[in-house]
Amino acid sequence: MYGTFCQAQVGVQKRSIHVNRQIDELTPIINQSTGQHVTLEEYSQLSKADPHAYHLVPDYNEFGQPSSYVLRTATAEEHEMHQFRDRNPAKQPKAGQLIAPFSMTGLDGKNYRSADLRGKVVVLSFWISLDKPFWGDKEASQFTDALKPSQAQEAPVVLGILNSEPPGATLNSLPFMPIPNAYGFHGKYHITSIPTFVVIDKTGKVAANLQGPGAYDKLKEVLATVTK
Repeated sequence: MYGTFCQAQVGVQKRSIHVNRQIDELTPIINQSTGQHVTLEEYSQLSKADPHAYHLVPDYNEFGQPSSYVLRTATAEEHEMHQFRDRNPAKQPKAGQLIAPFSMTGLDGKNYRSADLRGKVVVLSFWISLDKPFWGDKEASQFTDALKPSQAQEAPVVLGILNSEPPGATLNSLPFMPIPNAYGFHGKYHITSIPTFVVIDKTGKVAANLQGPGAYDKLKEVLATVTK
């Protein structure tokens, strides 16, 4: 079970139909060890021989959808546990880097593109869902308090990136615009801890990647700087 802050078991998955449903004969698959293209039929044959020996790692595009896959050999631990680790904390957004492009659709039906948001401060907040134990009055209060000082300046664009279906809560009760069913963006940015806050400055660069104890206080401090 996730606590308020914990290492999420996101990106640790069994060999699943979640991956297979998103590929067809035209989807590029590259063998990591050889650099050669692999056909879907070749991958299927490998899987039949040993379902847990190989894994397809998705490469996510700006829409949070897999545009291609890398075929790699499972580690000894993955093979034994029948689970695979796709997320690498070292590949998370880092301060000073341009944010990898994104195009997200909010619950309001609007499209939020990183290219269109240049000139504004953006906060990407990553959540599992807006149900307990992942979200509640405590989280809402802490997040709202962290954002409040920056509202007096130029209010940032705040997006809540969810793994789940749209929330039952009304938009007016939330401190962010929900981006539902956004599992791919968690994978794209290698999110391993919930919640994670990625602050993007007006130039499109990552100002901070915040997680763990004290993240809300750090968020308030960062926003006080980048919203000036």
